[in-house]
Amino acid sequence: MTRPSPQKAALAAACAATFACLSAPTQAQSAVTLYGEIDAGLAYANNVGGHAQYQLTSGLIDGSFWGLQGSEDLGGGMKALFRLERGFAPANGEERNDHPYYVGLESESFGTLTLGRQYDSVHDYFAPFTLTGGTGGTAFAHPFDNDNANNTYLAANAVKYESPKFGGFTFGGMYAFSNGAGRFADNRAYSLGANYAGGAFSAGVAWLHNNGRGANGTGAYEPFALPGSGDAAGSVIDTFVGKQDTIGVGANYIIGDVTLGAAWSRAIQTGVVDADSGAGLPSVGFSNYELNAVWQVTQAVSLAGMYVYTKASAAHWHEGAVQAVYQVSKRTDVYAETVYQRASAGAPAVINAFDPASGRNQLVVATGIRHRF
Repeated sequence: MTRPSPQKAALAAACAATFACLSAPTQAQSAVTLYGEIDAGLAYANNVGGHAQYQLTSGLIDGSFWGLQGSEDLGGGMKALFRLERGFAPANGEERNDHPYYVGLESESFGTLTLGRQYDSVHDYFAPFTLTGGTGGTAFAHPFDNDNANNTYLAANAVKYESPKFGGFTFGGMYAFSNGAGRFADNRAYSLGANYAGGAFSAGVAWLHNNGRGANGTGAYEPFALPGSGDAAGSVIDTFVGKQDTIGVGANYIIGDVTLGAAWSRAIQTGVVDADSGAGLPSVGFSNYELNAVWQVTQAVSLAGMYVYTKASAAHWHEGAVQAVYQVSKRTDVYAETVYQRASAGAPAVINAFDPASGRNQLVVATGIRHRF
């Protein structure tokens, strides 16, 4: 085999060194991460059509999903970023469109601007002070998840801004377009929120407004089953909502290994119309009052509990829940929880993620395993 001349060898070495110098910073400035979570378990619910219900669950704390996220350093304290997530049900493999995907820019001085399908300000600034938006998860949602603290729906066509931190204070907002020609306000949404964290105390407030929810297929939200709508047999009705407003306020205080929390929210839907017949339906409003606590017993064991009182114009619900989590490793934990709900005025008990009760009481007992990757 012919050996290269010393001149050619030196030239090749110089080119290789130059390429390495040019490529190394580029690789260091960009990053892409594959991540996700799988949550599955077993659950018992009583009083479903007069019978007990046993099921394999697909995420009683967090919905199972996989995702990709990445960023590129653009210099000057600026970077580009993206996030793509897809939900799924490990029990049956069903895909779930309940996670965000967006692209945007982040500045150390000016904050973050993103475009895509995204969480609203209720998720960002209010939900963390509820147990459903914190360690409790799906089954701990307020009845019907009426205030969206458990992220039942995300906003499509959304532009979102989040400020940098000013001391312990941050704020942000979102606007989701209707994307309908000549129908700018039909099925649009916007929200605002703010958060403060300093020492042992933290608090947040958020507001979400939507016009014409479900009025077209191109806007912020799809038609949805209005909480409490339906006939005597318990079926639900897909609806359009003329106007929807949700406001929430919450706070936490840490005492040693215990975090105490309180949250209040009010959700109102007016101008409600049956999506199939066009018939008008009654407006619906809910007020939720929650007290919760999380105790980090040891580094591996935590206990959480809550009580929620929900008041609507014609009914109310009492809900209590407790949860124990044991962290087997950094990425894997096992949990057990129980939720009890009691309704009044002929309304059914409806624990989130389970079929409605055939009466005013419902009890859920569940256990599961969760792994993050």
